[in-house]
This record gives sequence, C-alpha cells and structure tokens, in this order.
Amino acid sequence: MATWIWVTIIAAISQSLRTAQQKNLKQSLGVLGASYVRFSYAIPFAWAWIAFYSFFYDQPLPSINLEYIFWITIAGIMQIIFTVLLITLFSHRSFAAGIAFSKTEVLMAAIFEAMILGYFVSFEVGFAILLGVLAVFLLTLSKSEISLSNLLSALWTRQTALGLGSGAFLGFCTVAFRAATDSLEGSDLLMKASMTGGVAVLIQSVIMGLWLWFKARVELINSFKAWRRAYLVGFFGAVTTACWFYAFSANAVAPVRALGQIELLIALGISFFFFKERPSKKEIFAVSLLTISIMIVLLRA
Repeated sequence: MATWIWVTIIAAISQSLRTAQQKNLKQSLGVLGASYVRFSYAIPFAWAWIAFYSFFYDQPLPSINLEYIFWITIAGIMQIIFTVLLITLFSHRSFAAGIAFSKTEVLMAAIFEAMILGYFVSFEVGFAILLGVLAVFLLTLSKSEISLSNLLSALWTRQTALGLGSGAFLGFCTVAFRAATDSLEGSDLLMKASMTGGVAVLIQSVIMGLWLWFKARVELINSFKAWRRAYLVGFFGAVTTACWFYAFSANAVAPVRALGQIELLIALGISFFFFKERPSKKEIFAVSLLTISIMIVLLRA
C-alpha cells in the first residue's frame, strides 16, 4: 500500500483527536480562543520535529521564495477562517455532524486543484467524491424526512452555511498549501512538508494573535492560561499538519482528501463514546455511503 495512504490515515486520526479537544475547550476559552490554540501550541512541536529531522537525517532547510510566501500566507488565513467556522458549527450540530459538514471540502478541493494546479481526478475518484458529498448532504436531513423540499430547506440553514463555508475555505487552503510546498526547492518531501507546517503555524499565530489582541483579548489571554489542557491540541495539530502536507506533496490533493474522509468515521466513534451523542439511522446510512466512497478511492490508489 502506498505510503501516502498510511500517512493520510494518521492525519485523519490525529485531526479527529485535535478537533475533539478543541470542542472541549470551546466552553471555557470561547470559539476564538479554542481556535487559536490549534496554531499557537503547535509551534514548539512543529519546529522541534523540523530540527530533529534536519539534524539526524542531514537535511538542510529549504530556502524560502516569494511564491512560497504568497501561497502559504493565503493558505494560512484561509485555514484560520475554516477553524473558526468549524468550532462555531459545534454549537449547532453534534461533533460527528459538524465534522461531516466540513467534508464538503473534498469536492471544493477537486475544483480548486483543477483550476489552480491543472490536475483533474479520474472518473472513478470523481464518482467517489460526489458519493461522499451526497453522504454529507444526507446528514443535513438526519432529523427530518428525506425529500427534495426538506433538502432545499436544510441548505438554507445557519449550520449548513457554516458547514459549506468551512468546507470551501478548507478546500482552497489545502490546494494553496500544496502550491506552497511545491514551490520549495529540494527532493525530500517530508522536509518540505514539515517546513511548510512550521512556517504556517508561525504566520497563523502572529496574524490571529494580533487580531485577538485587539478584538478578543480575554480569549487570547485565557488560551495561554489553559496550557495544561491546550498543549494536546498543539501536539495533534503539528502531527496532523505534517502528515497532510506530506500526503499532498506525494499525491494529488483531491484523492488524499477523499481518503481523509475516514475522519468522519473516527468522529462518529468519538461522538458516540466520548460525547455520548447517539447517531440516528439516517446518519449511520450516510456514513455507510461515505465508507463506500473511501473504499473506491483506496481501490483506485
């Protein structure tokens, strides 16, 4: 099995654990504070890994160019917006359903990747992506009858807007991160991916930190006071970022993100066992469709 598959699965697991911890922190830190710890606490872990890998494997740090700065800054800002929208979404839907809404980014990523990088997925992978997106939309009807009128009504709700918005911003930022990583010189994908992750969290921490200082200073200060609970968010965030960026560099973004929808299955387990949120039969059916979508991508990998 290709390396990018295992790395993507690790990224999905780590991302689920990070997001679950952020959901826990939201009540005490607020939406913005719980979003900020995802970036600020990832800095020491990300750069410790870069230093370790560079020293023990004799890999020099890639030189940074203007194209890299452009793409990573755009991607970083888009990821901040995505994170805030996702954490906000947890106030309206369960953990699993919130994660599911954000997974519309798979389709967004395929579109942006074709537009920006000129990569088009195969027919089979395209079908799998559409099947996965259909499964996500079915989750919008988890508490009502499945019908066209109910679907159209659900698409105009606040939680759907938050979910689709988070998916769009995440879809664009993943393609932008791929463009940033590709602009770095060198052939070592792991070093390039790690470097992109390290620089990204630095930029994001500065930009969001300055914004919070003027707009939500209390949440910013509380995010540092809660370090005993927040450091795990940073650790899992650093692991997640490095794994995603490696997978994006080793393979096209859309198939990686399609396989990454396995995160929803993990999230469903966390939602049930940890947050005690019981899924409905419709949610289970939607997740089953999503599982088929993931299997198609795996078979085509």
